[in-house]
Amino acid sequence: MNNKTFHVGGSIEKAMNGSAELQAVAVLQEAWKVTAKNFFTFFPAIVGLFLAQVALLMVGLQVQLGDPAIFFDAIISGEMITPEIIQAGYMANFWSDVLSAPLYAGLSLMALNHAVGLPTKPSHLVKGFPFTLVSVVTMLLISSLQGVGSAIFPLIGLFLSMAFSMAIILVCEKRISPLKAIQYSVVATIRKLLPLTAIFLVILILISLSFATFGLGLIWTVPFFFNVKGIIYRNLFGITLQVTNMKPGSGDDPSKQEETKVFNA
Repeated sequence: MNNKTFHVGGSIEKAMNGSAELQAVAVLQEAWKVTAKNFFTFFPAIVGLFLAQVALLMVGLQVQLGDPAIFFDAIISGEMITPEIIQAGYMANFWSDVLSAPLYAGLSLMALNHAVGLPTKPSHLVKGFPFTLVSVVTMLLISSLQGVGSAIFPLIGLFLSMAFSMAIILVCEKRISPLKAIQYSVVATIRKLLPLTAIFLVILILISLSFATFGLGLIWTVPFFFNVKGIIYRNLFGITLQVTNMKPGSGDDPSKQEETKVFNA
């Protein structure tokens, strides 16, 4: 067999100088169709990430409070909410996000496949495991900076959330350092601030409406959000694909003769 690679979408250079094409309406429309097409294979992987984050949250509360029930009883009853309980909840959620970063990276890589028309399956959630160290370090950096920004002014935290949104994907797909990925993500965001703000504003509205339905809307909104980011990444930074051609005699079925995948995934 022999391998060939080719590039789809933008590039780091185009993202840095602002010449990459990004239209808010087109991104949202494409993401809606992609989400519908891949929903039943993508959603189980998202459930996997959610369960992992809940498990890590419980462990964090257990370590800090001795019993996670203390935190939830205080929140539900509204009584005995002390600064220590609030701090415990914040830190448990923080480390839950950081330590689940490899699974988050796996979902992001699945979204890249969707962005170039390739199928995925729930087991692809573990595709982020080879990037465990860099994804955890990247998530630690961006979560810390977002926390500081939110403490200064909530809108700063929201902007940083948008500005850092491509960093995890960059360290996996481009295999660059976390600091360089954060730099590229921020610069690309500033270069395309208006369309990205419009896109993320729609996402925020959808998330708010999802919570208004007691969270049921998140079943669609979360997959949609990941696919939006995959399409944005493709348009801004581009995606490298690897095509593997099998040896002659593999049969007449094209699926047995050729396989295409995101190169660094």
